[in-house]
Amino acid sequence: MNKQPLITHPVTFDAVLEPGLISGDGLQSVRVIHPDGELAAWTWHHFDAANTDSVLTGTVSIQPFGQPVGLTSVIDRIQWQPALQVIDLIPEVAGTAKLVARFRSLVDQIRHPGLQQLLHDVFALRPLFYNYWNTALEIDGKSRSLAEKAIINAELVQWGVGLSSFQRAVGMTFALLRNAGQAWPREQWSDGEHALHLLRQIDGSMSHLAQGYPEDADVLRELMEHEYRLSLSPLALSTLEHVNHLADTSWLDAHWGGLDGQEPNGPSNLISLDALRRRRASGST
Repeated sequence: MNKQPLITHPVTFDAVLEPGLISGDGLQSVRVIHPDGELAAWTWHHFDAANTDSVLTGTVSIQPFGQPVGLTSVIDRIQWQPALQVIDLIPEVAGTAKLVARFRSLVDQIRHPGLQQLLHDVFALRPLFYNYWNTALEIDGKSRSLAEKAIINAELVQWGVGLSSFQRAVGMTFALLRNAGQAWPREQWSDGEHALHLLRQIDGSMSHLAQGYPEDADVLRELMEHEYRLSLSPLALSTLEHVNHLADTSWLDAHWGGLDGQEPNGPSNLISLDALRRRRASGST
């Protein structure tokens, strides 16, 4: 996450707050994380994050102190705001192709309020808020960003054809979450499987989704558990088939010369599963 320059005038904004150590003079260090970067600050208002799995959000008022002006930033007021949407507070990741902006755009384009809120809730969990963006996956012997792969796959689903509106929404959600369990250390994975570990970590959010959309929650759970199930419902199976074919990024790299990193922005980017299969067949001959 990008470090923000020193502030030189009083500011108030929404942020994620991570408490640190308390100094001998009673000031507590605080990481203040917001869409423009990260700021190191101090506060007299002590707080502890040990009893929550999710990041803490609030509106902070910060005063600059010290010489030169702004050498030290002191929080003089915290108004806790647990209902803030954490996804809106994630800063851009340095050295990437606007991954967070693309991620945020994908969530905004999921036309399903239950699935959209599920993602907001899930990405408030500390391992996802912090580690999703810098965790690497091994794909065909190459190291690749977990976030980058997930976002590219979700963008392909966003513009794929042959999907119902619900399949598109649940397919995009699944693409963003299918490897997200790897944001936790491997030794913590339930039964050694990151997908099952993630489902255990987000069980409360899944239950909340099921209260309003029980059948839709069942489909998402089927997708997340597909490697461990003997069968899937026709809707889940059809969605999985589309997502898996569109997610074949190694084939896309070889045949389309680098769709990765581009932001689909119009109907010309629509991708047909039938066309994908035909091109795969022609490429193998």
